[in-house]
Amino acid sequence: MENRPNDDTYRRRKILKAASVAAGSAALAGCSGGDSSTSNSTDSSSDSESNTDSGSDGGSSDSRHGGSMTFALGGSPTNLSYWQSYDTVTNNLTTQIWDSLLEYSEPDMELQPALAESWEAEDDTTYVYELREGVTFHDGSEMTAEDVIASAELTLRDEARSPLAWMFGAVDNFERIDDYTVQVNMSEVDASFKYVPATTAWSVAPASLIEERGIDLAQDPVGAGPFQFEEWQSGNYVRLSRHDDYWDGDLPYLDEATFQIVPNGTSRITGLQNGNYGGTNDIPIDQLSVLDSIDNVELYTATSYQTSHLAFNCMEGPFSDPNVRRAASYAIDTQAITDSVVGEYGSHAISMLPEGMMGHVTPEDLEYDGFPYDPERARTMLDEAGHTGSPRFEATLMTPTDTVRQRPAIAIQEYLSEVGIDVSVSEVSQSTYVDTIWGEEDFSERPDMQMTLWASDYPSPDAIIRPLFDSEQLPPSNNWFGYQNEEVDELLQQFKTTLDTDERAEYATQANQMVVDDAPGVWIFHPDTTKAFNTKFEGYDGQVPAFVTYFTTFLRDMYISE
Repeated sequence: MENRPNDDTYRRRKILKAASVAAGSAALAGCSGGDSSTSNSTDSSSDSESNTDSGSDGGSSDSRHGGSMTFALGGSPTNLSYWQSYDTVTNNLTTQIWDSLLEYSEPDMELQPALAESWEAEDDTTYVYELREGVTFHDGSEMTAEDVIASAELTLRDEARSPLAWMFGAVDNFERIDDYTVQVNMSEVDASFKYVPATTAWSVAPASLIEERGIDLAQDPVGAGPFQFEEWQSGNYVRLSRHDDYWDGDLPYLDEATFQIVPNGTSRITGLQNGNYGGTNDIPIDQLSVLDSIDNVELYTATSYQTSHLAFNCMEGPFSDPNVRRAASYAIDTQAITDSVVGEYGSHAISMLPEGMMGHVTPEDLEYDGFPYDPERARTMLDEAGHTGSPRFEATLMTPTDTVRQRPAIAIQEYLSEVGIDVSVSEVSQSTYVDTIWGEEDFSERPDMQMTLWASDYPSPDAIIRPLFDSEQLPPSNNWFGYQNEEVDELLQQFKTTLDTDERAEYATQANQMVVDDAPGVWIFHPDTTKAFNTKFEGYDGQVPAFVTYFTTFLRDMYISE
């Protein structure tokens, strides 16, 4: 392939990527509920057993401590809350400030203790978390059960407008057993709830500040993470400093971290090379091979559980008609877009569920064969739907400016033009994009189409098909399609409350088939997850799929090697 590097850096990246895929497969095989479509393995850390941790052994050398990193973010966060920390830009920053009850080990991706030192499922609807004693918040107060419960309840408040609130949908109440024990009582079985404490839905803040400030904590955050908030110059940078009383041994190593807002991908790469930036994320796909060949930059890519896709407005405008959506789907050559935009750094998508995940479908499983490129069929269907003018109709398409969404948007504009649909593309900032997809609840005010990127929150389809396609999950939650199908809702409910592996797989597959055939969106590709660091920084082990990367306090373990 053109511009494909042949040096040792490339070979190392590909080896690490292969290791990540293997680890991902192992994680899928190990999930309770059988979230792999091919494995019958049992969970090596079953929720029926107690999971414990004694904390860090504190064995790191003092020589690793000190210094700072400037991390180049590809967009600007809208706020610094944990309860709205749900996008590929913001999470890189906020997960350094906020810690959650659990986290994922790397690279095997098993749940492990964090603010909770042990946990167990007493039965299918009761979870008990034993909290780590001596955890200190950034304001100097000690974490107790009261803080943990108040933090979860803040995510659930109406005024929080949290896109993560769906994760607590099956919770009846949170119960304080003692100062360091929290019990979660569920109103029904939720096969995926065990993953929730490892997400930003259940990061922890002081209850006293939640009572005093409420959602204003989003602008002046106080958490228990490895770094504490110092300064925010909106649109420019966010500066953090070391949390000296962090619970995990002698971590973090760095004294300070600055997250610089640098939307231009070329500028981020140049800054990495000359040492102005220590790291960056979401590198433009078309520049990955260039970055991979730079001697003093280490590129990390991992096969991901994320999907770049076009979301139709299914409630208002021309795409409220499913046959118009199907026609538009036939008009777009998704394989050609995949080849052009991501090449070897991703894979073609048939649905939101990638290959290897429970519920994945192939064209042979689908009524419309996954909508292969067929512009003539698209024109015929548009005629039959009554759109016969010139243009047939006008439509708006909103997209952020990153490669995995902006370039497909331009291609889609051209493809739809060829069948008579006049598309106006609006390129917006990351903050405007986030405000629109989650903030605008009136679908008559939303664009006809929007380019979106969704990364699974768990190694399970629960965190894809449930939040995106459940009729009850309209904005400010995550069903930004406005998609509603009662049969799909019933299948998703059965999928959620069933623990049997084979039954869950059947429900997930049936729901996914219906969704794809209804065409609420056009699924384009599954791009690799990317991060890159200047080689003077070591300690990053992020060869894991997106769902771990975006909930990981990756700076905690990084240090300057020079």
